[in-house]
Amino acid sequence: MSIVVALNSRQETLNNLGDYEGANFTVESRPVFFKSDENDHVSWHKDKVIKNKRALVRTDTDESLTVVSDSYQVAQHPDAFRTVERIIAGSDLDLTDIKRTIETSHNGARAYARYSFPAHEIEIDTGNVAVLEIAARNSFDGSCCLHIDIGAIYMWCLNGQVFIDDFAMYKSKHTKGLNMAHAARKLSKSLEVYENEVERWKEWKHTDVADYEAFKIFRDASNCKYKRSEFVNVTTLLEQPEVIRNKTLVKLWNHYVTEERKSLGSNLWAVYNTLTHWATHAPAGKKTAQHNISAIKVRRQDKVREVFKGLSIAA
Repeated sequence: MSIVVALNSRQETLNNLGDYEGANFTVESRPVFFKSDENDHVSWHKDKVIKNKRALVRTDTDESLTVVSDSYQVAQHPDAFRTVERIIAGSDLDLTDIKRTIETSHNGARAYARYSFPAHEIEIDTGNVAVLEIAARNSFDGSCCLHIDIGAIYMWCLNGQVFIDDFAMYKSKHTKGLNMAHAARKLSKSLEVYENEVERWKEWKHTDVADYEAFKIFRDASNCKYKRSEFVNVTTLLEQPEVIRNKTLVKLWNHYVTEERKSLGSNLWAVYNTLTHWATHAPAGKKTAQHNISAIKVRRQDKVREVFKGLSIAA
C-alpha cells in the first residue's frame, strides 16, 4: 500500500504542473477530397474521397496539419506528455521543485516538453552547476515519433547541454503497448549517463584547443565548404568568400572569441559552450522561420552531437 501512495503522490506532483499550454489541443482524422475530372459528365461536380489518405485537423481551429495514411495512429500531444509523466512518476528520480516548459512549432504539428530536475544538480566547477533535464517531443507531421531523451542545463549560462552519447530512453510511433515499468527503470539509468557526461565536460575544461582547431569544429557545425588547410591561420580563413557568406560560422567564431574563450580559456569546453549557446539561444537564420525556432533548436542540437561524435577527443 505504501508504494501505491508514494506513486500517487508523485503523479500528483506532475499533475500540478498544469495544462500543456500551446500543445493542449487535439487533432482528428478526416477524409481528403478531390474534384473529379470535368470531362466526367456524370460526377465531375462531386467531390471524391482519396482512398487510403486522411487529413489530421486541429479540432480547435479546423486547420489541417498534414495528410497521413489511413492506418496512421495518432498520439495526441497531451496524451504523449501524460505518458512521459507516468514514466517519470514510476522512476526513482527526485521530483523536488520539478519544472516543465512546453513549446510548439509548425502550427502545432510538433510539440516539445522539457522537464528539469533541480534536485539532480552536479557541480562542474566552483559555483557552476548542471541540472538534469528530460526532453520529450511528439509530432503529427512525420518529423519524429514520440521521442524521450535526456540532457542537462548549464545554469551559468542556461545553455541546453547536448549529451554526446545520445541516450534515447524511448522512441515509438505511438504510446500503445509501452511497458511503463521498463521505461521507468531505463529512465532511472539516465542518472548514470548524466554523471558520466558531466565528467566528460570536466575533462574538456583541461583539453586545450588551438584556434584553427576550434574554427574547424565551427566549420563542420555550420556546414561551411571553404577550402580546407591545416596551416592557414583563422584571420586568413575569415577572408575566404565561403566563410564570409556563412553567417552562422562567423557568428560562432565571434561568440567564441568575445565570450567563451575569454571567460573559459582556449579549450574544448569553451568550444562546446559556444555551440550549445548557438543551439539553444540563437534566433533563426531567417525571420520568417522564427515561429519554428523550437524545431530549429532540436535540429541544431542534433548537429552539435554529430560534430562532437566525429572528434576523437569525444570518444
